[in-house]
Amino acid sequence: MWRVMLCGLAVAAVACAGTGRRATPDDDVVSVGYGTQSRHEITGAVSSYIPTEADARIARVETMLQGHIPGLEVIPRGSGFTLRIRGFKSLRQGGGDDEPLLVIDDISVPAGSLGTALAGIAPHDVARIDVLKDAGATAVYGSRGANGVIIITTKRFR
Repeated sequence: MWRVMLCGLAVAAVACAGTGRRATPDDDVVSVGYGTQSRHEITGAVSSYIPTEADARIARVETMLQGHIPGLEVIPRGSGFTLRIRGFKSLRQGGGDDEPLLVIDDISVPAGSLGTALAGIAPHDVARIDVLKDAGATAVYGSRGANGVIIITTKRFR
């Protein structure tokens, strides 16, 4: 595979080594709103994560997400976790004001029950997680998606 690099006024062709992982058709498709789009057609900030077999051994979905999606903070609170996309967005920094909208298999989870909904999902059942981070990507969800949207597709739903 060759990649063209622009450095000032000079153009150079550089050979790129492969990652050793084969591309699958799911790598270029992202869940957005009520359907899917090609990654090349998306203008918003979207991160996708496809769990591996090693990730299926983790006890909770929240710990599986730690460090895999840029801009997603997993904050431990008591016996559960709170998720934040791109930090705090309110002055109060409390309650469920900053929770992102959670959509599991095209069904939105009511506000305030994010932790219990994620605790009910086994990590080995998760097929794909898409995180919509900006207003352009979350426009389909209206004001409910103002704090971002986490879309979880399970293996049963596929």
